[in-house]
Amino acid sequence: MRVVKALVLAAAIVAVSAAPAAASGSGGGGWEPTSTPPFVIPAGDVCSFEVKGDIVRDRERMRTPATYPDGSPKVQDFEGVLVIRYTNTSNHKSVVRDATGSIRVYYLPDGTRVSQLKGHNALPIKATNVGFPGGDYITRGDFVVIRHPDGSREVPVQLGTMENLCVTLA
Repeated sequence: MRVVKALVLAAAIVAVSAAPAAASGSGGGGWEPTSTPPFVIPAGDVCSFEVKGDIVRDRERMRTPATYPDGSPKVQDFEGVLVIRYTNTSNHKSVVRDATGSIRVYYLPDGTRVSQLKGHNALPIKATNVGFPGGDYITRGDFVVIRHPDGSREVPVQLGTMENLCVTLA
């Protein structure tokens, strides 16, 4: 039942928000600079080995077009240039990947987050995830990712390709 509910919710969000999400890059107010810091993902967290992420290029921005009465975000948009060098620290194999795309995040009252990804995006999913296999993914296309309050993630809409960097860097 949870999967059916998630698919219906994801389909409704894609249908209703496709135009606003696509339009988010065409201007509008409230955009602020943001950035992705360099990162290290410990072995076993996402991949069986430690992954280091070095930021090659970063010109991201974000905005919050809708909030709840308490001021917390209801909808947030992220977009801009992001290029990351991923390195397997155990064998030193590395690749540079373009994660330039846009993401619209819906924060639901129960703690669920529904993200609509367009273009190229980075998507780390814990190795212990239930509902979708763990990995450090680069998506290309249109995807919907549902993050449940327990931290598990589903990817019910996959219109494009996904590269699992855990496989690429092994």
